[in-house]
Amino acid sequence: MYQRTSAVCGILAVAMGIGAAVFAQSDRDVVGQVGDREVTMAELDEAWRMNDAASHMRMLQELYDTRKRTLDIVIGEILVEREALARGTSRDELLAQELPSRTLPITSDDIEGLYEQNRQAFPGRTLEEMGPQIRAFLEQQRPMQALHAYMLELREGADDIEVDLEPPRTIIETGEGDPAFGPENARVEIVEFSDFQCPFCERLTGTLDQLKVQYGNEVRLVFKDYPLPNHEQAFKAAEAGNCAHQQGKFWELHDVMFSKQSELRVADLKRHAAELGLDQASFDTCLDSGRFAEAVSADLTLGQSAGVSSTPTVFINGRAVMGAAPYEVFAEIVEEELARAQ
Repeated sequence: MYQRTSAVCGILAVAMGIGAAVFAQSDRDVVGQVGDREVTMAELDEAWRMNDAASHMRMLQELYDTRKRTLDIVIGEILVEREALARGTSRDELLAQELPSRTLPITSDDIEGLYEQNRQAFPGRTLEEMGPQIRAFLEQQRPMQALHAYMLELREGADDIEVDLEPPRTIIETGEGDPAFGPENARVEIVEFSDFQCPFCERLTGTLDQLKVQYGNEVRLVFKDYPLPNHEQAFKAAEAGNCAHQQGKFWELHDVMFSKQSELRVADLKRHAAELGLDQASFDTCLDSGRFAEAVSADLTLGQSAGVSSTPTVFINGRAVMGAAPYEVFAEIVEEELARAQ
C-alpha cells in the first residue's frame, strides 16, 4: 500500500505548526498592555522588523517557502485522487501501477555520491562501512521521489490549477542615481545588493547576465552597493563604481572589478578606469575625494533596513533571494512575476 510518506507528513506538520504559531492572532489583536497603553500584534511585528530586519525577512521567507512546498504536495495529492477516480480505481492501486516505472534503481555511483557529500558526518567510517546504511536510506527515499515525479507529471498535464499564495515582498526604493540596466517600465525589477570583493557576488553576475539575455526588456536590473566590513577594498571599489557611473561607464567597470577581484586597490581601480577610456583626471579626483562615500553608506543603510545581512541579496519585485542561488531559482520567480503582471 502506498501511504503518504513521512517526509510529506512532516512538511505538513511543520507548516501547520508554523501557521498556528504565527496566525493564531491577527494584526489587531492586543498582545501586551501597560496601563491603558495596548500593544497590538501589528506593532509587535513592526518593532521586530525595525530592530531585526534580517531575521524578520528570513522568517517570512522560510514560512512562505514551507507553505509553497506544502501547497505543491496538497495539489499533487488532489491530482492523484482525481486521476484515480477518473480511472475508476483507488489511490493505492493507481500508485501501484504508476510508481514502479518511476522508481529509479540505486547504483554504486548514487551511494558513493551521497557518501562524499556527507563525508564529514561519517568520521572514521569508510565507504564500505557506510554503504549498507546509505543504500537503506536511498531505498526509503526512492518511493517518495517517484511519487513527487508522478505528481509533477499530473500537474503539467492539468490546465485548471491556480495558485494564489502571495510571497513576502520588501519594496526597495530606487532612484535615477542608481546604476540600472533595462527599461524603466519593465514588468520585473531586480534590485541587487552586492560587494565587488565578494566571490559569491562575482558568481551571480553570470546568472544575472543570463536573465538579461533571456528576458530582455521584461526585466530591469538595479545595482545597490553593500560592501561588507570584512572586505577592506570593497568600500573604495563601490565608490569607484559610482565615479564610473558619473561618466556613463558603470557596467564596464563593474565587469572588470568582478573579473579581477584581486586587483581592487586604489591604484588598480585607477588603472582599470584608464584602460576603459574614462577621463582619468576626473575619475582620480572623484575617487580620491571620497565624493560618493556618502552614497555608498546610504545604500548600506537602505539594505540593512530591508533585512540585507549578506551578499549577494537580490529582490525580484520585492521578493528576496539570498546568496548566489542557481539560475533556475531566479528564472522561476521572474516567470511567476511575469505571469502575475499579465
